[in-house]
Amino acid sequence: MQADYGDQCVDVSTIRRWVRRFKDGKLEQADLSDKTQSGRPVTASDQLHQDRVEEMIRGNRHIKQKENCSCIRNSKVKVEHIMGVLEFQKFCARWVPRKLFDKMKAERFRISREHLERFEKVRTS
Repeated sequence: MQADYGDQCVDVSTIRRWVRRFKDGKLEQADLSDKTQSGRPVTASDQLHQDRVEEMIRGNRHIKQKENCSCIRNSKVKVEHIMGVLEFQKFCARWVPRKLFDKMKAERFRISREHLERFEKVRTS
């Protein structure tokens, strides 16, 4: 098997241990699902934290990442992960959505058109 699969192959001793446990009746049925593990559950990037970070960003686009960390009492890595999930990125010291929706594109186009008309009006006068 190692000739075919290389380093990704399961060791022979592991297979022998599985066979022994199966024969001893410790594996009555093939249970391949993950067992529950003890310890603290992962809640750092759950929906509650995502909602809180998004609310803070929408309230203040210039908020610093350290402020987000301290407000939700989380590490910088977890806040960065949440920012990735929410698809926000820092641009010119402001948090902006990574993808613009059609409504956002139309609004930006309208504002740009207004600025262009003002510029043209000032230039011709």
